[in-house]
Amino acid sequence: MHTFEHLRVNPERPQLRQIRRAAELLRQGLFVAVPTDTTYALMCRPDATNAVAAIKQFKKLNDSHLWAVACADLTMASTCVRLDNGAHRILKRCLPGPYTFILPANASLPRRIFAKRKDVGVRMPDHPICQMLLEACGDVLLTTTLSLPNSDEPAYDPDEFIPHLKHLGCVILDGGWGGLVPTTVVDLCGDEALILRAGAGVWPA
Repeated sequence: MHTFEHLRVNPERPQLRQIRRAAELLRQGLFVAVPTDTTYALMCRPDATNAVAAIKQFKKLNDSHLWAVACADLTMASTCVRLDNGAHRILKRCLPGPYTFILPANASLPRRIFAKRKDVGVRMPDHPICQMLLEACGDVLLTTTLSLPNSDEPAYDPDEFIPHLKHLGCVILDGGWGGLVPTTVVDLCGDEALILRAGAGVWPA
């Protein structure tokens, strides 16, 4: 039997009790649907094998899917990517915010998920619910946009997407309607910043 919990959370003043409950369920191996500063996202711990498999099945993702990692701060980000001085200055200026920065990966990324990838996307959402959850977890979480199967559009209405998720092992942090515009994706692996996708974040920032 799958565990499912629907936690309603104030998006401006999140209830700590609800956040701690979600963090505990993540530690137990569930995944979470959580609002960010752009869209709702699905997140789980990198070592949560069943949660990773459930998200991949739900979204029909193949093994080549480019997972990003969500971090509470730059110290946490530095555990999975390499930050030179230039990249550090850009991230410090732009984050938290509606950006995904592609950076060189370090050896700590789990090979089971990232295989031999040499880069990874880093997110640090500027949203109270998501920020508090990452702080409560104390570690990076895998993240991918919440969209319904066979849809390329982000799912923004909890009343719409919850029926599709409630049979899975997950927890919903329901902060009301989410956004529809994804992050701006910036590749910082080369000598110059390269915009891979224009989104909610203005660039140059």
